[in-house]
Amino acid sequence: MGRKSISIDHAVYEEFALQASKQNKTLFSFANEALSLISQTSAEGGTPDELKSTWRITSILKEMDVITLPGDFVDGLVSKLWESDKDYLLNAFRNLGNRIVPLLKTMAEDLNDLSDVAKQFAAILPVKEFNYVRKPDESIEVLVVGAGRIVEATACMAEFMRGVLDGYQYSVMKQEMSLGIIRITAIRRGAWQSQRTQTISP
Repeated sequence: MGRKSISIDHAVYEEFALQASKQNKTLFSFANEALSLISQTSAEGGTPDELKSTWRITSILKEMDVITLPGDFVDGLVSKLWESDKDYLLNAFRNLGNRIVPLLKTMAEDLNDLSDVAKQFAAILPVKEFNYVRKPDESIEVLVVGAGRIVEATACMAEFMRGVLDGYQYSVMKQEMSLGIIRITAIRRGAWQSQRTQTISP
């Protein structure tokens, strides 16, 4: 098999050589391994960015010791626990949202970047859409669509989002919720301390 030469940026070469050395591989073997992975992924419809996102997601999941379970199984557990101890369940989801903020901040230091992170996690998150909008009055609006197939699961996801927002130093001013849809208006703490939290649900 003949060898070919390709041109790359000097900074990329330096980083590539460093990583090859760290893995005790020659540039030739490391380059073949990397290019083979990229070409195979592209042939199956993937992109280099998706590979990077998958690695980041996997790292976060390992850090959190996540166990993946079927959605209907989780919904069943949520529904059962809702009947026996609703307050405990909601508090658990809120605490979970707050607890993962340090990990989220490794990818999104500011809430402005959280929407992009959510897109990277689209393949594993039980939501179809996550939108973040900053309003002229300095408040923000977060819209989550597809958050749960039962009302109880949607309510739990809303509490999870409240926990995340709290970790980013935002206070919820208003929350609207219906099956699978959550709309939260919040503001950074200290901006409008006189605002009261409102919750609206059918």
